[in-house]
Formats: sequence, C-alpha cells, structure tokens
Amino acid sequence: MRKHFDDQIAQLGEQMMAMGALVENTIERAIRALQTDDMAEAAAIRDGDHVVDEKEREEEAMCIHMLLQQQPVARDLRTISAALKMITDMERIGDHAVNIAEWVVYAITGLYKGEELK
Repeated sequence: MRKHFDDQIAQLGEQMMAMGALVENTIERAIRALQTDDMAEAAAIRDGDHVVDEKEREEEAMCIHMLLQQQPVARDLRTISAALKMITDMERIGDHAVNIAEWVVYAITGLYKGEELK
C-alpha cells in the first residue's frame, strides 16, 4: 500500500513539473507577444488557457483522491497540501499570461476581450 502511495506522490511531482514548464512557456510567449506586438500569438495564448485550467483540475483531483484514500499525516500531508497550493498558484500565473495576451490585443486593436472588430 505504501509503495502505491509513494508512486502517486512521484506521479504528482512529475505532473506538477510538466504544468510548471507549460506555465513558464506560456509566460515567455506572452512576454514575447508583448514585445513584438504579435496579435496571433496573443490570441493563441488566450485560446490555450483551457489547457492549464484542465491540468489544475486533474492535479487537484489527484491530491484530493490521495487525501481521501490514504489519509496521510506529517510529511505526506504537508507534501500534498503544498502541492495543492502550488497548483493553484501556477494556474493563476497562467491566467496572468492570458491577461498579458489580452492586453496585447487591446493595445493593437483597442478592443476588450469579447468585443468584435467593426
């Protein structure tokens, strides 16, 4: 039983690393779009936000499942609790990248999110 739990913790760590890399890449793309006034890249960032949101939901569900199934204590509980906090923070950083992308679109077109070109 402990081996299975340790495997779940390791898998959670790998998923969090992948999510962190995705968010880091999204922020870099948003900054590049801002620097180059790349509206197509900004739109792609905005349209891809659902990927980070889905990763947040998957990893959060995994943490909740581990909490309910294993009822961890001490170090294991702190690890899962910290993971939950980091997952939420990474998703919010992804949202900031989307905000930067939306600003790029606004700076070029003068339109807010959801407004149509006339």
